[in-house]
Amino acid sequence: MKNRKINSTLAIVFTILSINISAQDYHFSQFDALAPSYQPALTGMFDDYKYRAASQYRNQWRPLATKPFSTFGMSYDMPVNDRWGVGGYLVNYDGAKVFNAFSFIVSGAYKVTDPNQKKHLLTTGLQAGIVYKNINNSDLLFENQYDNGKFNPSIPSNENFQRLSKLVPEFNFGIYYEWIDELNDYHPYVGVSVFHITSPKESLLSTEEDSRLPRRFMFNGGCKLDVTKELEIDVKGMYQYQGKAREILFGASGSYLLGESNTKANLGLYYRIQDAACVMAGITYDELTFNLSYDITTSGLSNYNNNMGALEITLIYQPKK
Repeated sequence: MKNRKINSTLAIVFTILSINISAQDYHFSQFDALAPSYQPALTGMFDDYKYRAASQYRNQWRPLATKPFSTFGMSYDMPVNDRWGVGGYLVNYDGAKVFNAFSFIVSGAYKVTDPNQKKHLLTTGLQAGIVYKNINNSDLLFENQYDNGKFNPSIPSNENFQRLSKLVPEFNFGIYYEWIDELNDYHPYVGVSVFHITSPKESLLSTEEDSRLPRRFMFNGGCKLDVTKELEIDVKGMYQYQGKAREILFGASGSYLLGESNTKANLGLYYRIQDAACVMAGITYDELTFNLSYDITTSGLSNYNNNMGALEITLIYQPKK
């Protein structure tokens, strides 16, 4: 079993290397939990809370590898006045202790529509920061270390790199619209975001030509429904692409107020096309939200991981004014 996990880890790593190791971004199934990280225009765009602090953790491919892939993110944002919001986020993506990407981003948003009207919300946001990426060669095995059907780490790899790193600038932009008329019990919304606007050079290996980090475009939309006084449902979807990679995710999440308490039960179901189904459950107690989700693999990878995909944990704290 151990050898199978090692070989699976290598297969994953070599797959990453074959598509220009640092060309694709991390992703979350609960993609909208860290609001500034997916839509710059939502930074600090709320009226009922002093600020919003959130953290998120994702662990995936544990059945395949002794060192699974994991992603950790944190965000903070707050309104400055009735038009401006500020904040930021950081995300660390760990690829089996071989490849790592760390982002630190400062975010600001501006409310375009008149704050005194209560029917339409149009906002825009801009972000700036850094992305730091590195490769650690110490645990890798290569093709020339393949001996009689097995990898033999005692055979020299003859590779000319040990640890490489790259620091690149990051600029993102977003625009968001929502119909917020409180006289209606449905509120459609739509947003567009662009990440890596400058498409900076990110080559890590000396044998590579100067490759550039592809821009990532994200489109999200949905409708918030006030079904009853106790029940709220958010039907939503997201499409993003970066280089040759595509992702389409859709589903719904809902919260139900339990009696006369200040506690809500949360439940969600999502599907990422040609990848996985995601089940989410959690609880909101007063100002604190805790959600737990799990990805059930539906792609061909399920033949190797027994449908066991990724675990995600989200924690959001929003103190009321």
